[in-house]
Amino acid sequence: MKKLFTFAALVCSLFAFGAGAAAKDSPVVSSQLVWVGLDYSHVRLVGPGEFNDPSAIFPGVFESWNNLFLQERIRFVEKETKKDVVIDVEAVTEANKKAGSKQIINSPGAEDTIASTHLTPELIHKIVKSYDLKNKSGTGVVFIVDRFVKLGKKGEGAVYVVAFDIASREVIFSQRETGRASGFGFRNYWFRVIKDAEKALKRLR
Repeated sequence: MKKLFTFAALVCSLFAFGAGAAAKDSPVVSSQLVWVGLDYSHVRLVGPGEFNDPSAIFPGVFESWNNLFLQERIRFVEKETKKDVVIDVEAVTEANKKAGSKQIINSPGAEDTIASTHLTPELIHKIVKSYDLKNKSGTGVVFIVDRFVKLGKKGEGAVYVVAFDIASREVIFSQRETGRASGFGFRNYWFRVIKDAEKALKRLR
């Protein structure tokens, strides 16, 4: 009986060590989050007639949406995650300036639906690695906007809510959220999709 107990204790000890090593090697969510911004650099804007004024979109409306998020939504990030949030958005601001009219799709094809995505895990990782952040450690959070789609009267959008370890740039999680656009005016109409994506932030608690 004593030998059996000793063997069981040894197994438990080895298991505990293995679990501890795995936890140590894996990225963890830090007590303070770094808000990196709303990344529209790879967004696809799908819908005949809905995005017909590129000069009003690139990059002005992206800046407007990012500013609106900072003004109105950061407190909801803190509420959903139950963590303090610091701001580090310069990298995404620069990335958004590279977006252009080629990302507007006026004649949608079979792959230009809300159910499809062009953002692969490899591309998301590449995007995250490209950010030149002031903060060199901690957990970064970014919303990488996949697509806004308006076919007929219904507007929908898809956003990847991404958390990553800043030091290693390893993605902790990436979750695609879809939502329906609504509201008065172009800015508010599509910003509703961003607000709908916030529910995924609960995974950072």
